[in-house]
Amino acid sequence: MGIPTTAIQDSDVGYQYAFQIAMDLVPDLMAQVSADIYTLTVYNWGGSQLLQMQGDIVGQVFFANARTAYKINSFSAGLINSASDTSSSESMSVGAGLQNLDLLSLQRMKDPYGRQALAFMQSLGTLWGIS
Repeated sequence: MGIPTTAIQDSDVGYQYAFQIAMDLVPDLMAQVSADIYTLTVYNWGGSQLLQMQGDIVGQVFFANARTAYKINSFSAGLINSASDTSSSESMSVGAGLQNLDLLSLQRMKDPYGRQALAFMQSLGTLWGIS
């Protein structure tokens, strides 16, 4: 992920926590379908967990800046489906592939690691609660 050791130490409990959350939320059954995709899904979900929840070391702002850049702490009722630079307008909607996402999954859509984890799960079918 390219997180510098100045932002989080290798021994920080945040890594273990993010990994455990990913293991808890990514269905084990995915490993039977494809061990490689399961591993990548856990990695990306854990990365998303870090971006969304990890606190910064005193004097550092890596995670705070990432949350600001990805607008992780801002509310969005949908995803932008069109934009116009003529009048600076945009419209939001939830596409068919995203209509059944729960709030946790919609939150994960805000960062690239969460989106990738959801994409892997979605590519394997609707068994995971994502269609």
